[in-house]
Amino acid sequence: MERGYLNKLSMDARLVESLAWGLLRAYGVTAPPVPVREMIERPLPVFEQLKLLELSLGLYDAAYRSGLNGSRMIVVDPMTSRIVQRVSMARELYVAFCRSSRAAELDWPHRNQPHAYSDFFAHCLLMPTAWVQEACAEAVSLETLAAHFDVPVQTVTQRLSEVNQHHPCPGLRESLTETLFSLKEPWQGRFLSYVFHRATSETMWNRQPPTREDVTNWLGENPGLCQDMRYMLHAWLPGQNPAL
Repeated sequence: MERGYLNKLSMDARLVESLAWGLLRAYGVTAPPVPVREMIERPLPVFEQLKLLELSLGLYDAAYRSGLNGSRMIVVDPMTSRIVQRVSMARELYVAFCRSSRAAELDWPHRNQPHAYSDFFAHCLLMPTAWVQEACAEAVSLETLAAHFDVPVQTVTQRLSEVNQHHPCPGLRESLTETLFSLKEPWQGRFLSYVFHRATSETMWNRQPPTREDVTNWLGENPGLCQDMRYMLHAWLPGQNPAL
């Protein structure tokens, strides 16, 4: 795990990531995809006889529930896709830990507000930093990474941002930038304005439009934006740029 990444994490986030990694070690999971369903179905003692129940939830993909009789369960909606279920179950596994007596003994940070870190925990559990860095050492796409870790593409983009990992296709941002600047007006300005807004949260540049270097850097720093632009330009210019 890179030191720079650790330095950017708060102490609470470090504890959450350590918990996720510790669970993987305890279950003997050494490579993706992480069998989160099986982990819940044979819970460690810390989870106090946690059960998995499939039930249509409507508004939620999964939720942690406890009963008056002391029962504890993670309820997952069988109507949602399998990969979404995986992320949702991992998220609620963290909620289950925060509700455990062990978390109370440890005075675990934010245990009364578990959803403050539940998404981050799910990302750490399903895509540990070391595994992400290893997978990104190869020139692969976001879709390939999603298949490798068995998670949605959106989860991949979020995790790449968390670990400060650039887009796995190093040449894609340059190709996207050249395509953007090859567009004729008014479309070039509209696309550049969209990129500018997504990258800076500003509505419009104050003086000069962004340069090629600006756009390339923004796309490299934001995998989600890079992927969105890839899809948008692919739809706008079908078949005109095979690099997209």
